[in-house]
Amino acid sequence: MRIAATNLPAFASLFFTGLSLYTKSLRNLAVATRAALVHKRSTAHAYAASLFELHTAGFRLLPMEGMRGISALLVFFVHFYALFGSRSQSPALTHTFLFLATLGHRGVDVFFVLSGFIVYGMLLKKPIGYFSFIWKRVVRLYPAFTTIFVLYVILELTIAPNDRLSGSFGSNVLYLAANYLLLPGFFPIVPLITVAWSLSYELFFYLTLPLVMTGLRLRAWSHSRRVILVTAFSIAHLALVGFGLIGHTRMVMFTCGILLRETVSFQAFWSRPAWRRAGNIATLLAFSGALAVEGFTGVPTWAPSSGPVLDTPGWRVGLLFVTTYALGFFALGGHGFLAKWFSWDWIRWFGNVSYSYYLVHGLVLHILLRALNLIHLSPSLSIPWFLLLCVVSLLVTAIGGAALFLAVEKPFFGGLGKRNLKARPAAGPVDAIPAASPAGKCV
Repeated sequence: MRIAATNLPAFASLFFTGLSLYTKSLRNLAVATRAALVHKRSTAHAYAASLFELHTAGFRLLPMEGMRGISALLVFFVHFYALFGSRSQSPALTHTFLFLATLGHRGVDVFFVLSGFIVYGMLLKKPIGYFSFIWKRVVRLYPAFTTIFVLYVILELTIAPNDRLSGSFGSNVLYLAANYLLLPGFFPIVPLITVAWSLSYELFFYLTLPLVMTGLRLRAWSHSRRVILVTAFSIAHLALVGFGLIGHTRMVMFTCGILLRETVSFQAFWSRPAWRRAGNIATLLAFSGALAVEGFTGVPTWAPSSGPVLDTPGWRVGLLFVTTYALGFFALGGHGFLAKWFSWDWIRWFGNVSYSYYLVHGLVLHILLRALNLIHLSPSLSIPWFLLLCVVSLLVTAIGGAALFLAVEKPFFGGLGKRNLKARPAAGPVDAIPAASPAGKCV
């Protein structure tokens, strides 16, 4: 059909009007789609916040929650590699995950630093009766631990025996009592729950620190005197570890947390944005380098009282001490990008469930392994399938940790989420932050 020349202007006007309307419709559709996606994201974010946000009065150290999340992620690689590392067809991928599993051991050391920081601050803030303090720590640790402990005992007696309860009735009772009292790890006792070895370190720290602080009357000391004492003790502790004169070398990381608590407010030198940025960058590189050193030089072994462990020569402990201190100094005490990164909501929420996650993730991984064996999953997986297995493993362990947190830990831990209080990131001297904040709950 030919269009008369006289109709060309009208046709062109109609064409461009239609094109304009079509373009506008597409634009509106894009805006509506974007708004729907934003709404869905905001709805998911709000729902996750209602489940996993910790509400408490006053200031909270939000970056501390994020540091706990990263530490829990590091620990995941240790046990994922132990159970599934041999299934990769690619030698390069196997070595990569061995590297991640080796440095992942240091996630627990970061937990120790954060526990030293918060518990020392709690005792320093106000006088607390010894038995009252211990009882609060017991109430904090044992509900979730008891749940997992009972599950392990049931599995040991039924479908998954591991010969740990194969002795006489009396010896089995003593063995279970020792495990329930968190003795394996600090003492050479084979653990029922492998990851519980770190809780024995935590419990020893709780039992001794109040006595030391009361005996020295540290609360009456000036801040400068305490800084000198803690610094000298840290150096002496590191020296004893370095020369192999004391055992349980990882206890030194609690000392790192105490030193950090006393000195994290010394931020004046880093107040200039350029200096602060340089300090954050240097710290990130140093801590990453320390983890890389662990990954390349560490030799994982199996200890009867604590499961998979990493050799800890003194120089590596010293390097980890210094770099973890620096990471905490800039993440917990400043306003740089490290504090912002560790304050990201999703990684904080993972940190908030990290205690439950730590207790249950090994059990979930073993259940997943049995399920995969039942469906005869190939023992040799290609790179995409192995990476998918890693992602699925992380997701199911996160679900297990969240379930334990919501069902047991959260209800017992002071009714978290019942107070509609807005959490604020730390923005000034740490002395302004209540030391009993649940942001620093121990693992």
